Amino acid sequence: MNISAGAGFIGWLGKGEGLLEYDGDFAGFSELIKEKRPIFIRHIFPSEYKIPYKDIENTEIGGIIFVRDFINRMDRKLNFSVQIRAAGDAGYYKPAEIKHKVSDYFKSKGFTEDKRYPGQIITIFISNGFARAGLSRPEENLSAWSGGMRHYAVREDTISRAGFKLMEALEAYPGVLNNIEKNGYALDLGAAPGGWTKVLLDNGLRVTAVDPVGLAPALQANENVVYYNIKAHEYLKKSNKKFDLIVNDMSMNIITSVNFMLSLKSRLKDKGYIIITFKLTKYDRINKIKEGVNLLSRDFSVVFIKQLFHNRSEVTVILQKINNK
Repeated sequence: MNISAGAGFIGWLGKGEGLLEYDGDFAGFSELIKEKRPIFIRHIFPSEYKIPYKDIENTEIGGIIFVRDFINRMDRKLNFSVQIRAAGDAGYYKPAEIKHKVSDYFKSKGFTEDKRYPGQIITIFISNGFARAGLSRPEENLSAWSGGMRHYAVREDTISRAGFKLMEALEAYPGVLNNIEKNGYALDLGAAPGGWTKVLLDNGLRVTAVDPVGLAPALQANENVVYYNIKAHEYLKKSNKKFDLIVNDMSMNIITSVNFMLSLKSRLKDKGYIIITFKLTKYDRINKIKEGVNLLSRDFSVVFIKQLFHNRSEVTVILQKINNK
């Protein structure tokens, strides 16, 4: 990604983790990244200190230079968390032990830890025998989760892990749920077994689920679900109903998926949303994504596009129908 003349790529620290140099502060770099809306960058953090790993492993935590600095810079009114990861052979390192030592030290100094909703984050990244550390706010890191890896617990009522993709998308772009009234109507195309339908229900929506493959019995029995045991194009011939939200996680190539969603414009209420996943091929990914986005932009506003943690070999795209389009 071409960020700006003030930034340069230094090299890779691990599989998927790279080091950039920027001639401004981290907050400014974060804003620049957000403006560019990179598809494949989920998480960033400032590398303010680089020390040999043996120092952080063997030295008294309170005596390490970045710890002393962060103590003075951290806001005591805000909760904190420590996020630590290791690239390469993780077996050589002891990230969990180091994380506990650092966390315990800051708690002993009167700071309050909150792993889920921190107001400030201490990041430690271990690679090639060195530990890099930085202090930042979660919103500056693009994601409050370590490495942008958002995890969800599998519960007894979890229908499918595929639902995690939609959960993460709705969390990453809360504008969808914020702008749809409670008890709004959602259309889930290719719904079976019902992972996405379950997420939509959990968020207060009434769902029309369409799939020739059977939907989970618990969802079929739900009074807020209308299930059509037919293919998507067959359903669309039967009904002219309009929806606040249309979702599509069907396995289609990007251009086929785009053309299908363009045909659904009339089924979407004004200012309604569409959430789809672009299935990525091994080759020519970027050009296919650009082609798909350009086609969609003629009829929709592309408000979000990102490869989220639960996407794997796909990209989540969120569209909004605007009156003048």
